Amino acid sequence: MRPHSGLKTEHKMMLNMTYKNGLFLIFMLLTGSVLWSQPIAFLKVDAGNHQRENTLVSVVISNKLNLSDKCIQLFEITGDGLKPTPFQIKSVDAVELWWVLDGITAKKQLRSYELHIGETPSATAPNEQFVRDATSYLFLNHTHKALKYNFAPAPVPSGVDKAFSRSGYVHPLYSPSGKTLTYIQPPDHIHHYGLWNAWTRTQFETRSVDFWNLGQKQGRVDYIATIHTLTGDIFSSLKALHHHKVVNTDEKNDIALLETLELTHYNALQEVYVTDYTSTYNCVSTQGLFLEEYRYGGFVFRGSETWNPKTVEMLTSEGKNQSNCDDARARWCLVNEIADGGAGILLMSHPHNFNHPEPLRTWEPGANKGEANIFINFSPIRNSSWEMKYGQNYTLRYRIVTFNGKMCQETAEKYWIDFAHPPVVEMSLP
Repeated sequence: MRPHSGLKTEHKMMLNMTYKNGLFLIFMLLTGSVLWSQPIAFLKVDAGNHQRENTLVSVVISNKLNLSDKCIQLFEITGDGLKPTPFQIKSVDAVELWWVLDGITAKKQLRSYELHIGETPSATAPNEQFVRDATSYLFLNHTHKALKYNFAPAPVPSGVDKAFSRSGYVHPLYSPSGKTLTYIQPPDHIHHYGLWNAWTRTQFETRSVDFWNLGQKQGRVDYIATIHTLTGDIFSSLKALHHHKVVNTDEKNDIALLETLELTHYNALQEVYVTDYTSTYNCVSTQGLFLEEYRYGGFVFRGSETWNPKTVEMLTSEGKNQSNCDDARARWCLVNEIADGGAGILLMSHPHNFNHPEPLRTWEPGANKGEANIFINFSPIRNSSWEMKYGQNYTLRYRIVTFNGKMCQETAEKYWIDFAHPPVVEMSLP
């Protein structure tokens, strides 16, 4: 009988080993992407001299990796092991890796990440981020409306000259609660279009051309084509081609400037809506384009028709308000609704922009009879002319943050620092 008892013991041992191997196999299947893959790159993020909170970061990927975002996984190295981190690859002019430095990161703190090869896509858009129709692209932030880019010429009110129609502008621009913060075709300035850009007094070859004041019929800005759209876990973006046209009497308009406008909305951030507005210009004529010094021109925001000194307060990075910020330089300009439960907007200029900090063109509290008079223009040519030469690219970058409630000066400065001086990311290979 002893041999029979030994067989039972051996059988139990085999069953026990099979059970343990089964558990190990299940564990491997669940975590195989980490256990089986080796890191192909190491990333270190340095917060620098500022505390960070849910900050966008990016790094250019080494050409040696030759990667596709369909097979990459990003992990943060933490005390509890490797933490999967949502990310997005942007492969346009260069291959860039984008993600959010989530939570609070103390100044001088270093955070470490690894890139792995994965078997399944790990950067897929969780839901629809664009709704395109016959006239516009609607950007969504997790099913909520964020902004609309209009590529079709806007219809003008009855009795208004069709010359006042334009395309290639943003309206509506929304707060996270769904409030519309922009205004188009106001009766006082029918050529105002929410969030847009145009130059005013310019010299094109032998002619003076105004691209801003459409009623002058000297120049205009038109949408021409969509170059590309991108979507993912971190952002959705659209790049469009605009022509800055010189209006001729024979209707054969000359093109003075080619502009690529890139709108990038960061849907990974939901408590506030963050959008980058980047214009890159190059001249068509070998004679270039000369922008004369003038009080307004460039990137501009026309605020809601309900906004006036009784309903909102303005503040700039230099501590000025609506009564004294016109013609003053600023890195950012903030508008808060006064009432509880309101919304607001923060407009920021990048330090690489021409003539930064840029002079502002704003309206004083009594302008426009004290009604619907929130007008904010970062005008780099306000106190300086600018010669754009043939064969060179000129880029202006702005970031827009819309929010619910009120934003303080300290928070506005934090957002500008994240935009102007983001954390430094270093990549190394094994």
